[in-house]
Amino acid sequence: MRRSALAYIFTSVVAAAAFAGDAPLDPARVGTVELEAQLAKKPSVYLLLDPPRRMLEVKSRGVVLDGIPLTGIEIVTQQPLLARGVPAGPALPAVWSIEKGPGDTDREVIAPESLRPYSNGEEDEEEPATAPTPAGTRGPAPTPTPVPEPPSSYRSQLSSGWDLWITDSLPPSDLWDRYWAAVREGWARLRGGTEEHRPAIAVALSATDARRVHHLMRKGTSIIIAAGAP
Repeated sequence: MRRSALAYIFTSVVAAAAFAGDAPLDPARVGTVELEAQLAKKPSVYLLLDPPRRMLEVKSRGVVLDGIPLTGIEIVTQQPLLARGVPAGPALPAVWSIEKGPGDTDREVIAPESLRPYSNGEEDEEEPATAPTPAGTRGPAPTPTPVPEPPSSYRSQLSSGWDLWITDSLPPSDLWDRYWAAVREGWARLRGGTEEHRPAIAVALSATDARRVHHLMRKGTSIIIAAGAP
């Protein structure tokens, strides 16, 4: 089996560093490259979320197809109002896959050029004669079905039990904002209109970029989460 270009480059870099007596490579970065080497063997598109570089990359076979800068990233979990400290994040680096994403419902809508009556295959009755259409003229063009614009904030459920939350603005995290969020949630619970949210990695992109990657958030897409603080 032919090895992927990414796996070959990774092996060469490690071997060269060891031969030259350089300082050992960062284990977290090595682990990320090892995980990606497995995905790069397949032709599928995958995502690399790299907090240290504040980048979200769309990749295939180890090649960057698109690079999207992050405007923010943080761990978001439901916790008591007066809880102290930052909730523990997942063990990284890791490869997760989307189990349910907003892109699952994306469908291409194509309007037919003309509409014809249904035929059951039997001999059709003779249609009444109609006046011929003058040469050089065409009937009214069909009106295409408008495709709704993707949202700029949405969640994808991941195989790890976490969510990936793509948004154009990170949620507020100070005590006062958390207080009012808790008040709103309490009233919503009384009305039966709230739901439990799984812990999430919230990634802030520009509104344009968030809409642009919406179609990639579909079931089966793999996401590499690199280790390290942004």
